[in-house]
Amino acid sequence: MFAHSGSQIRPLSPATMVARYSGFIEAEVNNEVVALNVENGTCYGLNLVGSRIWNLLTAPVRIQDICARLQTEYKVEPGVCERQVIDLLEELRAEGLITTSDEE
Repeated sequence: MFAHSGSQIRPLSPATMVARYSGFIEAEVNNEVVALNVENGTCYGLNLVGSRIWNLLTAPVRIQDICARLQTEYKVEPGVCERQVIDLLEELRAEGLITTSDEE
């Protein structure tokens, strides 16, 4: 159902399901998430909003639902929110931090 690097990669859309990929140790430092990939020793840091998105990925969720949640928590235009969330998730996917599924 969910795929990570090595699968055919489609652009993310609001309907794409996303979830964290397992294999990371994480900690919160000053309300920001720091994640460590134990396989390759790479450390990732997320800012406040990135950390909020990361915390919403504990279970599979549609990108549109992440955006709807963020729009209620922050003053952000829907189009801007969607672009920025998709940009961040594309980066996280490229680094192997998240898995995706296009299933309805």
